[in-house]
Amino acid sequence: MYKSLKRFYKENSHNAVTKALAGFGRSMNRLYENRNHNPLSNGEATLLKKIAGFNPEVIIDGGANVGNYAQLVNTYCPAAKVYSFEPVAETYNKLATNLAGNPNNILINKGLYNENCTKSINIYPGDEHASLYDVTGTSYNQTGLVDIELVKGDDFLVQHDIKNVFLLKLDLEGAEYDALQGFDNALKSGAIKLVQFEYGYINITTKRLLIDYYQLLESYGYVVGKLFPKTVEFRKYQYKHEDFIGPNFIAVHKDEADLIKTLSSK
Repeated sequence: MYKSLKRFYKENSHNAVTKALAGFGRSMNRLYENRNHNPLSNGEATLLKKIAGFNPEVIIDGGANVGNYAQLVNTYCPAAKVYSFEPVAETYNKLATNLAGNPNNILINKGLYNENCTKSINIYPGDEHASLYDVTGTSYNQTGLVDIELVKGDDFLVQHDIKNVFLLKLDLEGAEYDALQGFDNALKSGAIKLVQFEYGYINITTKRLLIDYYQLLESYGYVVGKLFPKTVEFRKYQYKHEDFIGPNFIAVHKDEADLIKTLSSK
């Protein structure tokens, strides 16, 4: 029966009915794979609630935008110092307004990268989209370029005498891999317990595949998994995971057994 249906579908794959079924299937797959950028429902808030029990002292928010994520950290991990990086001046000013009054919020008007330098960043409509990469295949167009200051993560940690980072969260519109390279020493030494990074359609433009992140982070002794609404599914890389759906993946140093167990729970 199954083989007959499969053959029938192959022979009639582009009629109205099968086209509708294919579209429904793609939509369901995106839901199943958690293509969701709302931190309250995609697992980001749940992750913060779980790590609160470990009393995190330092959290780095790379790509802080207007401060929504930092405010979540303030809510669920109120004792943690949050270093929020936002390189675009106009967005940084909104960030400063939104996070004013909390001494645990440390704001940096720079971006994270693999070297200390100045680069031009592409500006797109809205506060959420600014990228070092010229993003293609989207429904919106670049509206301009501005110069920004970038800092290497290892250098920043030394300059600010930060010995350990509990969570390094990277939402850099395609530059997440570049930023990870900038934390080479911290990752080698295990000074960073937990990494959260974005992966999605923009990786088609950057040509940094999910397998690149796996290979880099595993070389430092981290285990990698995908963030879902209630859990992190730690798993070995498979080609089928290279779907560009995203949005968030998690890496935890292999020595952090309790943390891995906590994040894996539902």
